[in-house]
Amino acid sequence: MRRACLALFTLLLGCRSDLTEPAPLPSLDEAYFRCRVQPVLTKSCGALACHGDAKRYFRLFARNRLRYGTTEEERNTFMKAEERAFNFNAARAMVDASDPGASLLLLKPLEQAAGGYYHGATLLGTSDVFPNRDDPDYKTLAAWVNGAKEDPACIEPGSDL
Repeated sequence: MRRACLALFTLLLGCRSDLTEPAPLPSLDEAYFRCRVQPVLTKSCGALACHGDAKRYFRLFARNRLRYGTTEEERNTFMKAEERAFNFNAARAMVDASDPGASLLLLKPLEQAAGGYYHGATLLGTSDVFPNRDDPDYKTLAAWVNGAKEDPACIEPGSDL
């Protein structure tokens, strides 16, 4: 019966032979992410009302914000390795390896007047997360998606590493 239902479902919706495996995540520097990008994302994007919400497609873990398997009393503890890895992979998934400048990680939080996409977020009611491409935090993200590297021994601010 199960096989018959699956066959009927396939016939009704059709099969596509042109689908391929998803592209692997871009190979970007983890140390640069950990020591430079992670602090920007935590500060600018990780609030509970923004991407520190488990219901968001792009979500981030951070101290005193969304946590993985942590009780309310432990919310301010150091981030876990799983949380750091999740944030790294979530951010890499927002990067277009074939055209880093067109990455959602850069364009979604950028003010529309500066070439960004509509985001809906406002920073103190005046602009989107990044008002322009000259914003120092925007430049940090742009450097990372374009291949910037950091000393692997760097220590993420506020971590127990």
